[in-house]
Amino acid sequence: MATGSVDEADLRVRLSEAMASYKSSWQPVDAELYDLCHRRPSQSMFADVYTKVTIIGRVYEAGVARAWRGEGDPETVITQVLLGQADLIQSGLRRLNDRSFDKQTVGEIVELHGHITRAISHRSAGVFLASFVSKYLHFHCPIVPIFDSKAQAALGQFVDREIVSLVREDMASLPEWALAYRNFAAAFVVLHQRAWAETLLRPTVKDLDHMLWQSK
Repeated sequence: MATGSVDEADLRVRLSEAMASYKSSWQPVDAELYDLCHRRPSQSMFADVYTKVTIIGRVYEAGVARAWRGEGDPETVITQVLLGQADLIQSGLRRLNDRSFDKQTVGEIVELHGHITRAISHRSAGVFLASFVSKYLHFHCPIVPIFDSKAQAALGQFVDREIVSLVREDMASLPEWALAYRNFAAAFVVLHQRAWAETLLRPTVKDLDHMLWQSK
């Protein structure tokens, strides 16, 4: 398989180090966030959704307040938007939680992510909070790849652009505003395939996210 600048041996070393680092650092933090979403699964109760929006956004520094251009308190407004999308979110998560991480599943993740991001943009003066939405969905469903600028920048080291392009072609066509997460998710699929084909480490989506997060 063609790769980016990171060869097979380097991938094994970096992934192994990242998995060990994750267990000794962020894993307990993430465990609290997964547990929060498990204890408060509702997408239709204000208290539950507001708690998750606030804690996940702040712990993961999603930049909601910094990016916000709309009226009102951003966490409150985002909560109101998510409440309006409750049926969509609940049905989407229900389907995804029974699935393994693969190309077809990622297409469904991208579609769900896009609907939510678009809905929030109507109240945020056109700001697309793609990073926040990916983080919110991830802690409800751990196979959702987390999107942020650092992970996006690091991915190119690990994947071949031509292979990523082939994965993108199999996904539904999307409007311009949705392409950033679509392109990232397609590349993440390729990274996941590499990691499982070239190592015996069997990393989770979160293990790979942590490797990207600590990559230079």
